[in-house]
Amino acid sequence: MTPHLSHLALSNGNRALMKQITIRKANIKDEIAIGEVLLDFYNMEDLKEATNSFLTEIKKEHQYILAIENKKIIGLVTWILHGLPKHGLFELDRICILSGSRGKGVGNRLVEAMIDDADSYYKSLGEKIRKLYLLTHEENKLAHKFYEKVGFKHETTLSDHYYKDVNERVYSIFFNV
Repeated sequence: MTPHLSHLALSNGNRALMKQITIRKANIKDEIAIGEVLLDFYNMEDLKEATNSFLTEIKKEHQYILAIENKKIIGLVTWILHGLPKHGLFELDRICILSGSRGKGVGNRLVEAMIDDADSYYKSLGEKIRKLYLLTHEENKLAHKFYEKVGFKHETTLSDHYYKDVNERVYSIFFNV
């Protein structure tokens, strides 16, 4: 287990479930299945918009990590590097789990895998991860609870960031370097 998330203990039932779930990096062949997960979770018009979102983000070097159960993608997390590698800064851009797979520890596994992936990437550049952050809507209380559970701390709130009259919370994890 990633030392960063070692405080997360899985129940025996979730531990058994996690053995059936594999985690891997996404590739272009995953386009439709990823689109279906995005469509299930986000306010997107249709599968075309969802797959286009994935394809656009891959071109921008967003890193997609998938949770797979019985050969089906049930969740994903994406991260992006910010600033220069020497800053050690990366963002959790999105995390989503299919409706029927929520509450089973999949999100914990994805966050852990994302941190490991970013850590490996930074090490390959001779650098270290220093800070992981994310933005989430102020009214999204379920997300706040999840992020705090996996170790994020509420750092600040941004007013009218994405939308007028909608505030965004910034959550962060600092790593020992």
